[in-house]
Amino acid sequence: MTARREDDQPDGALVWFEYVITDGMQRVRAHLELRDNELDVHANSVARFERVLATVRALDPSATVVSDTREPAGDIRAIRQLSGCSSPDEVLDPGIAAVLDELARKHETARLDESIPALAGRTPRQCAEDPTRRPDLIRLLESFPQDDSQPGTMSPRRLRAALGLD
Repeated sequence: MTARREDDQPDGALVWFEYVITDGMQRVRAHLELRDNELDVHANSVARFERVLATVRALDPSATVVSDTREPAGDIRAIRQLSGCSSPDEVLDPGIAAVLDELARKHETARLDESIPALAGRTPRQCAEDPTRRPDLIRLLESFPQDDSQPGTMSPRRLRAALGLD
């Protein structure tokens, strides 16, 4: 895990990024922006957000949370806003959709061999091969949002197929 500070913001904000490198790719895990006396925290998981918040509270116990908004990572609305789409029904540019799909598939492939806390630290492949762990894996996959063919979203159907659970 590495942190980087960027001081060249036009509005004078101080910005920090926490990132890791997995599969040869840099991935941002948390993003903090300090403007005046207000700190905006963005993280790609609830656990990471809570960890950053706990660190901030340890550094400044008088800090108070003014607002807290959480959206699921699979939510395509943020991606649509970044790509210039104004409504959920508006179609993404085919090039952007293709890149998002490629990233989702790479992420799915990588996750098959990563230790997953919800699987007691085992990988999905290990659980698929172990009859005593397979039900936990199936329950986890069933908890994912259904594959609605939205670009850039993980597909439980593809994960099940890759793990031989179909």
